[in-house]
Amino acid sequence: MKDLYEEYKALLFTVAYRMLGSIKDAEDIVHDVFIQLESVNLTEIENLKSYLIKMVTNKSLNLLQSARKQREVYPGEWLPEPIVSLDANEPLDKLLKEESVSYAFVVLLQQLTDLERGIYLLREVLSYDYQNIAEMLDRSEESCRKVYSRAKQKLEKKKQFNKKNMGKANELAELFLHSIEIGNFDSFINQLTEDVVLITDGGGKARAAIYPIFSKQRVSAFLQGVYKRGTFEGELRIVNVNGEIGILQSNQGSPVKLIIFDHNDREIQNIYVVINPDKLKEIGHKFSF
Repeated sequence: MKDLYEEYKALLFTVAYRMLGSIKDAEDIVHDVFIQLESVNLTEIENLKSYLIKMVTNKSLNLLQSARKQREVYPGEWLPEPIVSLDANEPLDKLLKEESVSYAFVVLLQQLTDLERGIYLLREVLSYDYQNIAEMLDRSEESCRKVYSRAKQKLEKKKQFNKKNMGKANELAELFLHSIEIGNFDSFINQLTEDVVLITDGGGKARAAIYPIFSKQRVSAFLQGVYKRGTFEGELRIVNVNGEIGILQSNQGSPVKLIIFDHNDREIQNIYVVINPDKLKEIGHKFSF
């Protein structure tokens, strides 16, 4: 069982994390799966990998269903919990650099219903055919096809940038830090698309914008406004977020804000700001992967 855990734990974690957007919940589900597996006759399982992914997906869907009311009354915008590594050489870093675990992609998946997200991941990311997906989720193939088609149409309407240029990512982060240092964001604002969107998540526990902020002009005004209120005071450092670049702000050694840019080689389309302390407490979390 230990060998199976070592072989599949990272894969299963990424499946659960993309479904849930929560580190602890994803780890708990993987743990539960292997506890349950101890009572299963493995010789009767034809494809163990598919069996494990089926278990993780269905457990994730069940958890999302039970937590739906809590999500519906969440104050303001909800963002996934980021995976922040303070050491870029951690083994998990290689896994997180896959596009399917990027923070922007996990955010994008939240535009889907729980079922759409599950079927989209099984089909688009894990490359299962409709017969296998139908068996995993106990649905008809026709139903799975329709749900996948609906999910794909939703995501195609959203702009998603592929962030492969780490040099550009570092450049943007350094530019943002320099803007804070001099108190002028003009150079940074020039790196934004005209229809840029800034989303903050305070979870009702930290001051944050209740609604997304749209357009370069309004984002510029927002950044200048919060700067004048001393919002960026404290230690600022560049960190690894889901295998990419982010900016972590700390006060007296405690994380208070995480900023992530969704960009391509030229400009930034989305800015995500996580301020909810519950989503920052796992920063530097040591995975066993």
